[in-house]
Amino acid sequence: MMRLHPLLFACGAALLLAACDKPESGVYQGYAEGEYVRAAPIDGGTIDAIPVKRGDRVADGALLFQLDQTSEVAAHQQAVANLAGANASLVKAGFDFERVQALVARGNSSKSDLDAARAARDAATAAVDASQAALAQADWRLARREGHAVKGGVVDDVYFRVGEYAGPGQPVVSVLPPENIKVRFFIPEPELGGVHVGDKVALTCDGCPAGMTGTIRFLSTQAEFTPPVIYSQDSQAKLVYLAEAWPETNLEALHPGQPVRVALTSAGK
Repeated sequence: MMRLHPLLFACGAALLLAACDKPESGVYQGYAEGEYVRAAPIDGGTIDAIPVKRGDRVADGALLFQLDQTSEVAAHQQAVANLAGANASLVKAGFDFERVQALVARGNSSKSDLDAARAARDAATAAVDASQAALAQADWRLARREGHAVKGGVVDDVYFRVGEYAGPGQPVVSVLPPENIKVRFFIPEPELGGVHVGDKVALTCDGCPAGMTGTIRFLSTQAEFTPPVIYSQDSQAKLVYLAEAWPETNLEALHPGQPVRVALTSAGK
């Protein structure tokens, strides 16, 4: 009889471990994931400057990279000079029109002279408008040589170096805004009916502050098998549905790839 004790103990331990491994209803294991914002040039060119590096925190609109601007700067300077000349011509044409108008009023000039002065003034006005449009176009082309952060956040990666050529649409710098971090988790098929978009969840993870909360914004309509990233012997080879919850507090506490425990707290209205 004494020889059965080790076997009974082993069986009891196995049953206890199996009971402990049984997942709790309404509690799911997930992981954080980020939706990165990748800044890319509209037009290709040689990179002149990248004033940021990985890990930097940048504000909204911060300069991330700048392409070679030699021809664009020259065109901008020429447009500025042309506008200055057009404005000077308009001032002179306006003065001449007023002078001829005064002469006509005193009978010292003809109406045809006044019409010619008016036409010259109108032409000068049109030249100013055209020069302003040309300057705006030059400014637009110059702006296309820079990449700025649409949203502030942490620089996740820099894909090029100064002196390299970046083609149109090729990401140069990626930024992860805090509000773009979400938690992905998987709901077993039997529990799917109790989970809805808008439900509130509690989020916990190692080293994270207490009281983190979030809201479920997405529920997949298609089932899949438990992905290998979710390590649980009990959940292997079971149908699950992908869900995404977006944190509402402590947005910067989560890091992409970090395991997160998700627990339902209340249903959305």
